[in-house]
Amino acid sequence: MNKKAFTGFTLIELLVVIAIIGILSGLIIVSLSGAQNQAKDARIKAALDQMRPQAEIYKVTYDNYSAGAIDTTVTSGTACALDASNSFLRASVSPDGDRLCDDIQAQGTGNLIVRINGVTGSGAKYCVSKVLNVTGSHCIDSSGYSGSTANCDTSNYNCE
Repeated sequence: MNKKAFTGFTLIELLVVIAIIGILSGLIIVSLSGAQNQAKDARIKAALDQMRPQAEIYKVTYDNYSAGAIDTTVTSGTACALDASNSFLRASVSPDGDRLCDDIQAQGTGNLIVRINGVTGSGAKYCVSKVLNVTGSHCIDSSGYSGSTANCDTSNYNCE
């Protein structure tokens, strides 16, 4: 009497393997969401750093960063649309600055703060700050500062 041995998997074994694969894939998806937010924050920081040359080009051309004072908070989920006054973020004057501003807004849920004093010459100053997705905020200003800070100062137009 020869018994043939069955070499396949039982239904229970297959269900256990499927359950383990489901748990592992769930853990991977949860860990990747944090990585996506960190990548968005890195993109926000890079776009803010690319905004500085746009501001300096505008200043060389017009001797200011904006034709008038700008003190605005662009709420999350909205485009910059800072066309009320000529500035290095106005689409018709500085399309690259406007695109950077819109890209920054598309990456995060926090508000973007733009403060420009509207003064000509050596007294011209600006500050731009964005709340990041993971933690804190990132700020650039006309003094050359670029880093994590609380906010843009309303009187000195620099990162606090």
